[in-house]
Amino acid sequence: MENKKVNENTEKLPVLNFNKQYMNNTKISRILSTKPILLDETYAQLRIEINDKIINLVDVWRDENITLSRDDITPFDLAVMDAAYTIMCSGKMILTAEWIAKVLSGNPKQKITKKKIEAIRQSIDKLRYIHIQIDCSNEFNYRKDTKNKISDFKYESYLLPLDKITAVYQSNGKEIIAYPVLSKPALYRYAETIHQIVDVPADLLDTHEEYRDTDEAILIKRYVIKRVAQIVSNNKLNSNKISFLWYDREENEERGLFPELGYIPDNTRSWRNKKQKINKIVKMTLKSLKDKGAIKSFEEYRENDTKNPAFPIMGYKIFYGL
Repeated sequence: MENKKVNENTEKLPVLNFNKQYMNNTKISRILSTKPILLDETYAQLRIEINDKIINLVDVWRDENITLSRDDITPFDLAVMDAAYTIMCSGKMILTAEWIAKVLSGNPKQKITKKKIEAIRQSIDKLRYIHIQIDCSNEFNYRKDTKNKISDFKYESYLLPLDKITAVYQSNGKEIIAYPVLSKPALYRYAETIHQIVDVPADLLDTHEEYRDTDEAILIKRYVIKRVAQIVSNNKLNSNKISFLWYDREENEERGLFPELGYIPDNTRSWRNKKQKINKIVKMTLKSLKDKGAIKSFEEYRENDTKNPAFPIMGYKIFYGL
């Protein structure tokens, strides 16, 4: 139903309530939002090595004759997908950009600007027209819980399978654009099957007393909170660090907050100021998590693991438990 006007009696949006936030923790989601996957030619095929024994084949394409706001999938798009999935998990099968804005920030009382709503709507409208097919047959035949049970398995849907309506309330004439959910996104059905959905208490994302929820701050804090959730859960991580930048020799690629959120370090004063701002948001987010009892403490670590202030801060060590 595209742009159909309905009255308050037939299409009244429910109140949004949620206790947890959910984030996709798959390698596929990370690669989609960090690698240069351009859809200007409508189609991209990815070969994603989960490890030396597992390879997933992922096809991504857009509908023909559709002009996208951008031809790539960004960390912001992934955050919008996580927020949409969180709303679905709360039991709602209809979404609005206003709801997604509140989920993104974690602040239900946030005053939402028209600019932010427009950015979210552009992201939603882009994700509604991008298909994904995940051929995870190889992975399912390797994993213990699905081994020898499925010989051929693929998930397919739009990145956000949503319809679109315009609701106009008779009582006040207010127009609301809403997006009924057609199905659960394939990327999240896949993540559920392999147990790679991170969930955190919703209040951990409410940091409005620490800093203003700009789009940049929201992406940074969501990265930090997701990483902390990985560290404190029993997922056999070998590191308790939130790193700004490190080199993964197994994957032969740069990892960490900077590359995964699209930052490109250089030697300019502008970058030094930007890095300082990023560090401040990371530190205040960790302080908020400590105050709420999610972690015991944290401390910065520097290049070469030295405490010498002459060396740059490379990230933070997280301490938790008794």
